[in-house]
Amino acid sequence: MKRKGNDIMTRLMVTFSMGLLATLLVIGHAESAKIVCVFPTASKSHVLGAQALLKELAHRGHEKPPKNYRDVYIPIEDAFSTIMSDFMQGGSRNMMKLFPKILRASHDASNATLNSPELLRLAREEQFDLALVGFFMNSFVIGVGELFRCPTVLYFSAAGSGLTNYVGNPAEVAAVPHMMLGQRNPMTFFDRVANTLINGVEKIMLTYLRYKEMPYYESNFPAEKGFRSYDDAIRNVSLVLLNTHFTQTVPKPYLPNMVEVGGIQINVKPDPMAQDLQQFLDGAGRDGAIFISFGSNLRSSNLRQDKLDAILAMIRGLKQRVIWKWDQDEMPNRPSNVFIGKWLPQDAILAHPNLKLFVTHGGLGSISEAMYHGVPIVGIPMFGDQDGNVAQVVKEGWGLSVSFDELTEPLLSGVVQEVLRDPKYREQVQGRALLYKDRPMGALETGVYWIEYVIRHHGAPHLHYQGADLNTFQLALLDVYAFIIGLLCIVYKAVVLIGRKLKRALFGGAKSDQKTKKKQKKA
Repeated sequence: MKRKGNDIMTRLMVTFSMGLLATLLVIGHAESAKIVCVFPTASKSHVLGAQALLKELAHRGHEKPPKNYRDVYIPIEDAFSTIMSDFMQGGSRNMMKLFPKILRASHDASNATLNSPELLRLAREEQFDLALVGFFMNSFVIGVGELFRCPTVLYFSAAGSGLTNYVGNPAEVAAVPHMMLGQRNPMTFFDRVANTLINGVEKIMLTYLRYKEMPYYESNFPAEKGFRSYDDAIRNVSLVLLNTHFTQTVPKPYLPNMVEVGGIQINVKPDPMAQDLQQFLDGAGRDGAIFISFGSNLRSSNLRQDKLDAILAMIRGLKQRVIWKWDQDEMPNRPSNVFIGKWLPQDAILAHPNLKLFVTHGGLGSISEAMYHGVPIVGIPMFGDQDGNVAQVVKEGWGLSVSFDELTEPLLSGVVQEVLRDPKYREQVQGRALLYKDRPMGALETGVYWIEYVIRHHGAPHLHYQGADLNTFQLALLDVYAFIIGLLCIVYKAVVLIGRKLKRALFGGAKSDQKTKKKQKKA
């Protein structure tokens, strides 16, 4: 593969599915390189960022679409279907209670991916220069880098946390709120107390995760076959890509190999929409349109009937047209002003000038795209980080929130009309959009640069931070403090001992002379 001037000749082979993104990628600098990307998730929205990155690499210096781009599908979408259905029925949102079930589903789906014939065939027949691994509570998948004997890049479709901190990034608990605490800046004293407790619980949870994931790693990448240990595989992570941006969170320190690529899935020039959808939006007129979507995991058809009736009643009172991501071919009692689709081009819809409002579950990808395109939201958070995401939007003044449990037609209608009627919400989000877009490089360009950087420098070991190799006691300098305190105690005792000996030497003889003189006088 040759490089001519500043042009980079690119060749790509991709295996992709909603459950698995296993990508063969050939990119060129002075030499060609091959990347395998494995992304075992049942959530298509989580995959979009990594897919956009890989396609951008493929398209460089190549016709579109690349002739050697291919998808391989592995059916794991149903891994979380029962959990998601419970959410839509108003089931428990206590993530601590749901954690074991979510963890089991993620582990089973990821293990199925690692043992799929497609991936095993790649391991037998291909060699790679880099592994891009998608993460969701399945860190044993990091062994993919060991499987192909190459450096590893981790991709996470959210902000950095202890769950993805495999490069030793400082936690800064005193100044950076945990994502489960929300974006509180500055934190009060009691916020810092809560943050300390949350981070402590997270450390316990990470220890539990390691205990649960070790058997999966050791069974898929056994030491007797020459694979490195789980801990060594984690230390092999060269780079972490985070699909977030500092304008969405509070300022926090990041190491050079922990890189934000927030909005990487967003097209600067949105792709064309299907003709019927384009015409529906174009014909919305002055009143405009509203987009409703609960993301790729939550199925609107599973909504509890009273909640569905409340939303439909709200829609019937609108002058606006409504586009709803609906997972069935038909919607019972569908209002005449509603357009439905099983999978809709969310990015392109939000970019349309007639789109006035986005009703969303508050997933980070949806929040990012709404911010980028300057569209205010009404959030109905369901689980995970969605409560915190929507709360941040409300705090910034470009949307309002409705609790799912309290959702009724009058409440939802009032909130929707408030955001539509008051221009401050759109003005605020357009201001946020300016901040979000103001970067030295776009998200895709940033992602491409760092992927190629790691390839150019063969894993970029010079980026490795020693803190990633230290345990909790060492990072907190407890061993150093213990050594210093012990040393001071020894010095103190030595000084006391020497002082006593000097005292005896200096004053012991004088006392003896005084006693002798007293005896002589008496005599």
